[in-house]
Amino acid sequence: MVKDQRMAPKITEEMRQALQQQPDRPLKIEDDQTQKTYVLLSQENFRHWVDAELRRELQVGFDQADAGDVAEWDVEQILKEAHARHAAKTE
Repeated sequence: MVKDQRMAPKITEEMRQALQQQPDRPLKIEDDQTQKTYVLLSQENFRHWVDAELRRELQVGFDQADAGDVAEWDVEQILKEAHARHAAKTE
């Protein structure tokens, strides 16, 4: 059995208290060393967010198709272009 090697840092007491104050909203976390901002939310809320985003993006496509805004989809051409972009990056 292979163990998952990804890090799973533990949240601090300060983070836990902040999450309890706003349990249904993402928590903004600021790193004072890198000046980067991160977002912490429960796995369940993340799944709901991903689902909502996917549904929103799919609806855009459905609306475009309903309006007649469609084009032929050539998978071979798309793959050819992707491989060319990848080859250009690695050169």
